[in-house]
Amino acid sequence: DMKKIAADPTLRGAAVPPAAHRNFLLMFDLANSSPGTIGRASTAAQQFVETQLGPNDIAAVSVFTTEGGAKMITSFTADRGVLRAAIETLGHPKYFKVADPLMISVASGSTGVDTVGGKTGGKSDIQGIVASEMEQQNSLSKRVNQDELRTRLRLQLGQFGNVARILDRLQGQKQIILLSEGFDAALVNGRDMTTMSDEAKQENEAVLSGEAGLSGVDTSARFGNASSNTDIEQMAALFRRSDVVMHAIDIRGVRSGVDASEGAKRTSSEGLNLITRPTGGTVFKNANDMSENFARVLRQQETIYVLGFAARSSDKPGKFHNLKVKVNNTPRGTRVSSRAGYYEPTSKISDLERALTLAEMLMTDAPMKDVDLSVTATTLPGPGGKSRVPVIVEIPGTKLLAGSNGKNTVANLYIYAFDNNSKVVDFLQQRIALDLEKAGDTIRASGIRYLGTLRLPPGDYAVKALLRVEDTGKTGLVRSDVHVPTFEQATILPPVLFAEPESWAMLVGSSRGDDYPYPFATGDAKFIPQNHPTVKVGSDYNVALFLYRVPLESLGVTPVVVTSSGATSTPNVKLLGRTAADDRGGVKLLFTFKPENLPAGNHELRFTVKMKDGNESVVTMPFTIL
Repeated sequence: DMKKIAADPTLRGAAVPPAAHRNFLLMFDLANSSPGTIGRASTAAQQFVETQLGPNDIAAVSVFTTEGGAKMITSFTADRGVLRAAIETLGHPKYFKVADPLMISVASGSTGVDTVGGKTGGKSDIQGIVASEMEQQNSLSKRVNQDELRTRLRLQLGQFGNVARILDRLQGQKQIILLSEGFDAALVNGRDMTTMSDEAKQENEAVLSGEAGLSGVDTSARFGNASSNTDIEQMAALFRRSDVVMHAIDIRGVRSGVDASEGAKRTSSEGLNLITRPTGGTVFKNANDMSENFARVLRQQETIYVLGFAARSSDKPGKFHNLKVKVNNTPRGTRVSSRAGYYEPTSKISDLERALTLAEMLMTDAPMKDVDLSVTATTLPGPGGKSRVPVIVEIPGTKLLAGSNGKNTVANLYIYAFDNNSKVVDFLQQRIALDLEKAGDTIRASGIRYLGTLRLPPGDYAVKALLRVEDTGKTGLVRSDVHVPTFEQATILPPVLFAEPESWAMLVGSSRGDDYPYPFATGDAKFIPQNHPTVKVGSDYNVALFLYRVPLESLGVTPVVVTSSGATSTPNVKLLGRTAADDRGGVKLLFTFKPENLPAGNHELRFTVKMKDGNESVVTMPFTIL
C-alpha cells in the first residue's frame, strides 16, 4: 500500500518488487500550451517531485515541441534534485546537461545552481528563454490551416505512441502525466456547433440548402476527421500493448466561456480526453491549484496488486502476445484495468531504450542474474577531500559469453555510487569488446576482472555494478554498500581477502588524472581483493588489514570467527608481516587464514584492534563456506 509506505517512516525504502514500483513520466507539452501555464505547471511539478512522490516511486521528465517532437530529458530516477533541475529548465541545453550515459545525473554547474539543482541562480533567465521559444511556436501555429494542424496532431500522436513503445521494457506501473492545455478537439470531432462563428453559420445555411458541395464546406472541420480518429486509436493501441497509461493535467486551470482577446469563446479540455481515455487514463481539470491534481493522480494508485505468471517463449523475439484478465465479484464502482499483452524479449534495443531500462534497474535494485557479477569496493585516502574507492568487478566468462555465437561480442559495464538520497555522486563506464576467435576459450575458462576507481567524499554509499551484453541482451546487477571514512584520524578499514589473480583477464579503467600505485600488493606480488569471499575448509588464504594513522607501537589484534548461529571461536589466523608506511600513513597488515571446523554457510571473520591509548576498533569480513 503506497499510502501506508509514504506515511510510515519505518516502511520507507522497504524492499518492493520492481513490478510494484510506480514510474511517472512528466511530459510538458510546449506545443499546445502558453508560457504562463507552463510556468505554473513547472512549479506544481517541482512540488510533486519534492513532497508528493513516494519513497519507492521513480520519475522522468520529457518535453514535446512542434519542431523537436518528444524528447527525454532524464531517465527514471529517484534523485529529486535531478528531477527538480530538469523541470525547472525544461532541458534547455544552456542550463541542463546530463553527465552520465544513463541520464540520471547532471553535469556540475550546468543548471546554474549547485551540482544537481539546488537553489536557483538564473531561473528568470531560463523561464524567459523558454517563454520566448514557446511564443514563437504558438505564433507559427496560428498561421497554419486546419490540414496542417491535423498533420501536426498526427505527428504528435505518433511521437506519444513511440514513447509508450520505448517504455515497454520497464517494469512496474508506467504512467505518463501530460501537462498541457490540449489541442483543439474540433480537429478530430468537428466544429462545436453550439457556438458558431459567422463562417460556421454560412456553412450551416449552405448545408441546409443542399449546396455543401458547391460552397466549399470543409466537411472534416464540420463533421470530424476519420483519419485523426484512426491516429488516436493507433496511439492508444501502443499504449495498451506496452502497459502504459496516459493521464493529463489541464494546466489551463478553471476554464470559462470568455477569452480576454476574443470575447465569448467556449474552450474545453476535450482534446485531452480524446487521447487519454483510450489508454485508461484520466484528465484532471478545473483546478488552478495543480498540486491537488497531482495528488488525485497518486490517489488512483495508492494500493497496488501484482499478478504474475510464467510465459513460454515461442523463440520469436519481439512477437506480441495478447492477455486477458477477468476479475469476479468486484464491488460496484470498481474499475479494473490490465495490460493488453506483452512482447517477447529481444536483444535489439535503441540507445534511449537501453538508457531508460538500465536506469530503472539501478533505481529499483531489480534482481538481474543472467550474468553473476561480484563487486569488491574498498576505500583509500585521496586528494581534494575525496577518497579513492577502487572497485573490482568480477564477470564470469561462461555467463558472459552464453548465447554469443558470433566472432565478436560487446558488453557495457556501468558502475554508479549513490548516496542515501539516491543521488549519483560518481560513476564509471567501460565498453568491453571481445574477439571470441582469439580470446573466447580463455574468457570462458575464467572470466574478466575490471578495476576502476570512484572518487567519493566521506559518507555511506550504494555502489552498483550493472552489465549488459549487447548481442544477447543478458544483464547482471550487483550492489555493495560502502562506508567512506574521513581519514582525518586513526582509521582501520574492514579486512579483505587477497586472492591470487589466476588466469582471469584484467581490464583497468582509464586514468582519471591521479594515477597511484596498485594498492593490493605486497612486494612484487599483486592480488585481487575480495570483501565477501567464498572459501573452503582447510585451505590457506591471505587476509589484509589497511591501517591509516594508526600507531603500531603496542598494537593488539585479536581475531575471532562468528558463525551463522552466533557462536564464536578462535580461528587459525597468523600474522605474516606488514608493509612500510606510505606517504599518507597507510600500512597493510597481512595474515594467513585457514578456515577449520566450520559448517557450510555464511560466517564472519572479526578483528578487534586495540591501540596503545586504549581505543578499540572492530572490523569484520563476511565469508561463505561451500
